[in-house]
Amino acid sequence: MDFLQLAQKRQSIRGFLPTPVTDEQVQTLLAAAVAAPSGGNRQPWHFYVITNRGVVDQIVEKSCKQPFLKTAPVLIVVCAEPGRSGERYGERGATLYCLQDTAAAVQNILLCAADLGLGTCWCGAFDEAALSEILALPETLRPVAILPVGHFESAPPRRPRRPMEEVVTFVK
Repeated sequence: MDFLQLAQKRQSIRGFLPTPVTDEQVQTLLAAAVAAPSGGNRQPWHFYVITNRGVVDQIVEKSCKQPFLKTAPVLIVVCAEPGRSGERYGERGATLYCLQDTAAAVQNILLCAADLGLGTCWCGAFDEAALSEILALPETLRPVAILPVGHFESAPPRRPRRPMEEVVTFVK
């Protein structure tokens, strides 16, 4: 499959089978994440891989109220380390570049999962303070995304994309 086919195959999955995700698959996803580009090669990210069902339950109840997360065998919480980017790039690094960099890492995980035949969903609607408390995150980390990962029975119908003429402007 070429890259465009892979990008078009990837979609948000919100229901997972109880089939475990292997440690090797998780390691492959993490390797894809850390291969992402980052401003000044600061790599301002940290990944929490969660399989503990009690912790997953706490995340759903106290942080995001998205029950489908409970069906995923693995959650990956992607965190940014603003200070790491800020050391080199000041305020812009701390408030923007670290988020761009972690977004690139998230996209690599999503595409890698699709390539492995796994489903994922980029979840950004959560209470940062509650999630930070549940995971006992150091103050240097900011949670950016929760990614449920798992096998799925079937993908929902692909949702339409806006036409190119609505989203692209060529400046020649």
